[in-house]
Amino acid sequence: MSQSKLYNLYHKVMMGVCLRYCKEVFMAEEALQNGFIKMFLSLNSYDQSRPFAPWFRRIIINSCLDQLAKNKVSIQIEEEHFEDRDYIEYPETDLSYQEVMKIVQNMPDGYRTVFNMYIIDDMSHQEIAQSLRINEATSRSQLFKARNYIRTTLINQKKITL
Repeated sequence: MSQSKLYNLYHKVMMGVCLRYCKEVFMAEEALQNGFIKMFLSLNSYDQSRPFAPWFRRIIINSCLDQLAKNKVSIQIEEEHFEDRDYIEYPETDLSYQEVMKIVQNMPDGYRTVFNMYIIDDMSHQEIAQSLRINEATSRSQLFKARNYIRTTLINQKKITL
């Protein structure tokens, strides 16, 4: 497949991934372009027996993390150890995807990054820890805090009650 076809096929989807990690559109666009360049340069190492999209998504996520580091967006990860809980139960809500993503975009960088990697991109705490150079307990802590952030925001917006 030609580079232009790959670009046209994946541009919108991968831009969505970039926008989840980078608050600023210009940063997301730069991460996207760098991700495409890295993908094109790495095509010879792609294992064609495996699905292409997850492989490329991982390149894009790494490009976003590189972009955040390059622009000195500090991902403040607190080294607090919480219970090893990966979930918080939420009452039923009728929130749209856009409403949830708006809340996620307003999270502190560390919460948002771990939330995206774990919930949206289906990465394990071990993979997150390796990517961000933190320990797994810190990844769990940040996810716990991200879910609490969402819950608190929804309570404050009176979208849910306890």
